[in-house]
Amino acid sequence: MGAFKTVVMAALLVIGLPAAALAQAAPTEGVSLQISPLPIELTAQPGASTATDLRVRNAGSQDEQLQVRLLKVSADDNGNVHLTQPGANDELVQWVNFSKTVFDAPPGQWQDITMTINLPKTAAFGYYFAVEYLRANTEQAQPGKAVARGAVATFILLNAQAPGASRQAKIVSFSADRKSYEFLPANFTIKIRSTGNVHVAPHGNIFILHGKKQISSIPVNAVEGNILPGSSRFFQASWNDGFPVYIAKNNNGAPVFDKNGNQAKTLKWDFSKANHLRFGHYTAHLVMVYDNGTRDVPMDAFVSFWVIPWRIIGAALLILIFIGIGLWSSFRKTGRFLKRQTGRVKKSSPKRDA
Repeated sequence: MGAFKTVVMAALLVIGLPAAALAQAAPTEGVSLQISPLPIELTAQPGASTATDLRVRNAGSQDEQLQVRLLKVSADDNGNVHLTQPGANDELVQWVNFSKTVFDAPPGQWQDITMTINLPKTAAFGYYFAVEYLRANTEQAQPGKAVARGAVATFILLNAQAPGASRQAKIVSFSADRKSYEFLPANFTIKIRSTGNVHVAPHGNIFILHGKKQISSIPVNAVEGNILPGSSRFFQASWNDGFPVYIAKNNNGAPVFDKNGNQAKTLKWDFSKANHLRFGHYTAHLVMVYDNGTRDVPMDAFVSFWVIPWRIIGAALLILIFIGIGLWSSFRKTGRFLKRQTGRVKKSSPKRDA
């Protein structure tokens, strides 16, 4: 199932869909599939037809018989994507045809399917659906026997070019996970909402400023994942260019988890980056752009935070205190010695006659 999970995650990261929505891990041998391409973006005029080639490969070791199934894709304002089966009277089903819906898939061979979409003259703006690949004959569950099931999907983003199309987006929120840090990383969350009627793919950078000086840049949505109209999507980014820096803790390559089920972290001291010790007030400037169909539209936001390495500062102060005590003690002893020497000189001086 390793190859299957890898492919599923690669497909789902395109639009942020949780893997559980499309695949259920099974304890016994299951279907192992690879798909191409990921995802597919199509543009067509209302009343016209458009076609695209889909490819699926049986990456397992046994013969499979597969089927394709059309699903509708929707998203909510919390960044959750939902897949649903269209009803028998759904117009989407009437638009789409496949060159084959059930086919044999020998191990290691790519299978090609042509998908044709016939848009009605009334079509307008964005339509979003998924083509799912799964076993044609799903094994039924039996008492005492585990059943392996799984599926992968290719996502289709269709833009019907009609008057009134609008690509718009706005930054809903931009935040850091803390107001102050002892050591990096600083983790950022960006929520962007698509306010038009066609999907958008914003991308950009977070610029880290110390005072007015830019010291680092972090990419955001470099793969240009899409946001569906009327929905929001969350993007994550981290600034970890520091000394020292927290990293995920592993034991012989396996992740280590704490008692709360979160991955444990350990402090990494890479002295080749000692000049990257972070201290003071920082500002993160988010700059993103999206294509509205005619030009790139910028949008930005700011968040500030502190980095105060108190353990290093405490150790440095402790060292300075010991040095100060040592110097004070040395000066005190030197002063006493000089005072004694001065007294001896006065006592040994001869008296003069009046």
